[in-house]
Amino acid sequence: MRRVWTVLASTAVTAVLAAAPAVAAEGDDAATTTTADAAVAPASSTTASGFQRTEERAPRAGTPLIANKLYPMGGRFEFTGMFDLTFGDKYTEHIGGHAAASYHFLDFLSLEVFGGYLQGDETGIVDAVRQTGGSNKRLRDGTPCATPTCEPQLPDMYQTTWFAGANVQWAPIYGKLSAVSEYDLNFQLYLRAGGGAEGIQRLLNDGSFGPASVRPSLNYGLGVRLIPWKHVAIRAELVNYTGLNPNVEEHDAAQENSCSDGYIQNVGVTPQCLTDFSQSSTFQVGVSFLL
Repeated sequence: MRRVWTVLASTAVTAVLAAAPAVAAEGDDAATTTTADAAVAPASSTTASGFQRTEERAPRAGTPLIANKLYPMGGRFEFTGMFDLTFGDKYTEHIGGHAAASYHFLDFLSLEVFGGYLQGDETGIVDAVRQTGGSNKRLRDGTPCATPTCEPQLPDMYQTTWFAGANVQWAPIYGKLSAVSEYDLNFQLYLRAGGGAEGIQRLLNDGSFGPASVRPSLNYGLGVRLIPWKHVAIRAELVNYTGLNPNVEEHDAAQENSCSDGYIQNVGVTPQCLTDFSQSSTFQVGVSFLL
């Protein structure tokens, strides 16, 4: 009996020793497989939270970086048609349009020449003055006037019929607006300043116009040029035109003699002779073709 138990114990030990290398080998294979799988799988394929990492979208072919201009302006000609509308008017208001031609010497510097026509009219305040102020009322009352029709003794009463000139444009800012994910709207902000001349005339009490004349003027303002395509741009500007008007004929002959190149205005209790400057603020919008 003792021999039987000895044989059984010996057999069991032999079986355990024979199975141990196989278990170890199986464990080594598992470790090796795990290590290999980890090496093959991308380190960033799966995070602990289960989100998969995606690379940034590559830029479209042919699209420069933001530091470069998609549509450079240097060395290009620009031809523009614009609609003009004055705002903030006191005595006269205008609507019309003009054409312009520009050459861009650099991306940020250009020279423009322009010319156009305007249709003018008087504001409501002038109608009231003509009826109750120093015009028709003076005629009805028989008050002496320097002019036969007793026109309103107001500055800046001339309406612009045509205008022409030139300006220099400086564009220090060029940028892009991402309107949608696949489209970038390029734009250019610029300042403009220049000079020119305007054809002017003054409406009289009888409904006719006085003699036409020309006044020198300055123009200055700011604008934006939207460039959706290489050869097309949309422009919008706020421009101020400042001109020197002819003499305002005074109702009082003595005042007219003392101020023959301007108009009389009481500053406090002292009458002073002031120069008649015209100030016209204009909103301009149009389309340009770039070559």
